[in-house]
Amino acid sequence: MTDHFIKLSCENCGSGLEIYDDTDQFACGYCGSQIAVQRRGGTVVLKLVTENAPQEPAADATLLRLKEEAQNLSKRHEAMLNDGVEAKKRGFIIGFSLILVGFVVVRSGYSLVMGLCVLLAGIFTISYARRADKRVLANARELHAKLDVLNGRIEDHARLR
Repeated sequence: MTDHFIKLSCENCGSGLEIYDDTDQFACGYCGSQIAVQRRGGTVVLKLVTENAPQEPAADATLLRLKEEAQNLSKRHEAMLNDGVEAKKRGFIIGFSLILVGFVVVRSGYSLVMGLCVLLAGIFTISYARRADKRVLANARELHAKLDVLNGRIEDHARLR
C-alpha cells in the first residue's frame, strides 16, 4: 500500500506529508492549509491555494485596460466641460458686442433697420450659446454616467482579486 503514496513537504509549515498518487487537492493535516497537487511529466509539485492567489494575466490586463479607459473618459469629460465654458464665453462676448453695436447704430440714426438686425443677431447669438451650453452639459452628464459605470466595473474587478 505504501507504493501508492508520495512523500512531500507542506508548502506552508514544512511538515512531512504522504499524498495518495491520484490526489489533486487536500488540506495539510498539521496547519490546515489548502494545497493543490500539480503533476508535470514525472514530477509532482505542491502549490499553496489561497484566497488571494495571483490572478491570471488576462484579468490583470482587463483591469489595466479598464483603468486606462476610465482615465481617458475622465480627461474627455474635463476637456468637454472646459471647451463648453470657453465656447459659452465667446458666444456671450460676441452676442453682447453685437447688441452694443446694434444699439449704437440705432441711437446714432444711421440706419434703424440695420441697427435692429444687428441687435437681433446679438440676441440670437446669445440664445445659441445658451442652447449649445445645454447640449454640452447633457453630453458631459452622459459621459459622466459612463465613467461611473466604468468605475463600478473597476471596483468589481478589484474586489474579485
